[in-house]
Amino acid sequence: MNPTNILESIIKLRSELETTSNLEPAVLEQVKLFQNEVQEKVDSNEFKAEESIFDQLLELETDFAANHPTLEKLTRDVIDKLSLMGI
Repeated sequence: MNPTNILESIIKLRSELETTSNLEPAVLEQVKLFQNEVQEKVDSNEFKAEESIFDQLLELETDFAANHPTLEKLTRDVIDKLSLMGI
């Protein structure tokens, strides 16, 4: 799995979040920060297996499971792609 594909999935998740009503601004900000972190790693070719990225996604997924089931599916897609990469 190419790291760029992971980034594209995160961008898709962020786009969905931006059009979601009743979303706490802190959640969108968290995804933006996460996207920036992944973008930096892709740009610098330092995209390594890091628990912090995986942990952040799991935290988002948990929040979305309770409040935004559709977004949970998108987050799960990103997690699955990371798992295929061995992260």
